[in-house]
Amino acid sequence: AADRLMVRTGYQKMTIEAVAAEAAIGKGSVYLHFDSKEEVALSCLDRMVEELLEQLREIAASAGPVPERLRVMLCLRVLHRFDYARKHAHSIDQKLASMRTAMLERRARHFRLEADVFRPLLARTPDPDATAEALITGTVALLPYSLSVRELGRRADLLRRTEELVRLLVAGVPFLAPPSTRRRTHPRPHRSAT
Repeated sequence: AADRLMVRTGYQKMTIEAVAAEAAIGKGSVYLHFDSKEEVALSCLDRMVEELLEQLREIAASAGPVPERLRVMLCLRVLHRFDYARKHAHSIDQKLASMRTAMLERRARHFRLEADVFRPLLARTPDPDATAEALITGTVALLPYSLSVRELGRRADLLRRTEELVRLLVAGVPFLAPPSTRRRTHPRPHRSAT
């Protein structure tokens, strides 16, 4: 109900009374589960991320080469959010202005949950935790949180940009690179001429 309202009227005009009416329940019932309008909107984001995590888990558990699954998962994490944000385009700036601190806290938690899904695929890397975090961080600039409504642009353009970035990110995963191109963890000792 809250998602439908934010799409139609925007975050600023959404009220608890309107959410209750849209859901065909009493206002008190909404307050039994949510302390505020902000919490309702943040819960919508939580639900969107739960849907994303479910899809990421399915891809992670599927058969196929790890690099390909990583590419699909990274593209999905960007495009899933884009598709959700696109519906809310006229209220994204309102939500960010009103709930920036709370959204950033939720975003950090969401990113940790996503990294947890990536981590098992990276078990053969020298540091699966750092690698998972780097892959998540590497695509953050393409997420709606980081883009204004105008910058969201067309999905096809975002897909192209995302695929190029993801190609570079996945190519840099240590266990995927040929041994001769892997970075050494310790520099070679300098040999003196004497």
